[in-house]
Amino acid sequence: MLFVIVADHTAENCPGGLIRPDNQFTAKLDESMKKSGVKVVEGYLDAPGHVWYFIVDANDAAALSNAVEPFRLVGTVRISPVMRYSEGVTWAKNIGIQK
Repeated sequence: MLFVIVADHTAENCPGGLIRPDNQFTAKLDESMKKSGVKVVEGYLDAPGHVWYFIVDANDAAALSNAVEPFRLVGTVRISPVMRYSEGVTWAKNIGIQK
């Protein structure tokens, strides 16, 4: 199942910043994702806004929770289940809410 992860933090907690730098943060995040078994479909970063966006594929809620632990240590995390647009259109047609 696909999920969107939106993780943000303040400038003060930025792992790439000057106040609380963590030059191992991306390595920790990569390791956490791999160890949990969550597959990263794609990731995006709004560096000036201090927001990360990831599309991930996961079948297990515990694995998903473990995968985002590094984000929780520096800020907030929101996780939303999503479907590909093409699948959503097909679903909407199948249940009769779109033609």
